Amino acid sequence: MTKLLCLGELLIDMLPQDAHNSAYLPIPGGAPANVAVGYAKLGGEAAFCGGKGDDHFANQLSNALAQYNVNTDYLFTIAGSQTAMVIVSLDETGERSFGFYRHNTADVLLTQAHLAQINWQSISTLHFCSNTLTDPAIASTTVKALELAKTHNKLVSFDVNLRYSLWENTHDIASNVKACYTYCDIVKLSRDELNFLAKHSETTGEDYIQMLLNTGVKLVFLTDGPEPAKVYHSAFILNESAPKINAVDTTSAGDAFIAGVLYYLNNLGSNLMLADKLNDETSIKNALHFALQCGSKACLAKGAFPALPVLADVIQTVKAPNGGA
Repeated sequence: MTKLLCLGELLIDMLPQDAHNSAYLPIPGGAPANVAVGYAKLGGEAAFCGGKGDDHFANQLSNALAQYNVNTDYLFTIAGSQTAMVIVSLDETGERSFGFYRHNTADVLLTQAHLAQINWQSISTLHFCSNTLTDPAIASTTVKALELAKTHNKLVSFDVNLRYSLWENTHDIASNVKACYTYCDIVKLSRDELNFLAKHSETTGEDYIQMLLNTGVKLVFLTDGPEPAKVYHSAFILNESAPKINAVDTTSAGDAFIAGVLYYLNNLGSNLMLADKLNDETSIKNALHFALQCGSKACLAKGAFPALPVLADVIQTVKAPNGGA
């Protein structure tokens, strides 16, 4: 039982087709959907839970998930709704900026009634992001999903993945995000997100991470662009430099990274139980190494789903520091 269930938004990324951002191509995306596809492309069993629009983009989105062998049993069509859209612009280094078109779209209309259809016995891990915390109704649905996951003793992964423009009041971000930590086993933050959340919590970055660990979070993954990534556990801290690459598009780098973490812990490495791996320094060191390879590979092509790596491409570059892949 290693199925990953990703909860959240499935939307259309409008990706630039030239260096001047003068023309755009509609591509399926959304951070949790990217993670589901990334996990499946590595060879894992993944499912997606979210709302699907009742418009001409709906089939493109569901077909894209199916193309990459992501289970869509919990992808629910919301009658009369539209698909969310994000305009992705790239600068000369491949870094992104986002413009969201997301008002009462299908991704925020998932309800607790939809969650009642989930077969938790077939799932090992629930993964989500903060984009389903921006509106009170979908935030309530998200927290209910976390409660159900913990009731069924499932691992919960949270990639904070802040998109500030989606929040009506950015002062709500820190408290809404913090409310989820009590349910989480794994939290992923970027350095910018850590700095923002620490500032709005009136604390330092180091103390913020310690607060997470004190809350019961087992692992905090901290990424920092080309700088070394770190993992914080109550008993150890690990770090490893990211591979040096010439990035084409960083759209799915963070999603590929967390997909790699979750795939490694669920499917590779030692024969320890999943819960025990979270406390095993060697397992976590190898998971970090594997995830960094996944993230770097995803930067070498444009788009989200197509750029996410397959296992064979990652294994070619993996030199596990302890115990092999």
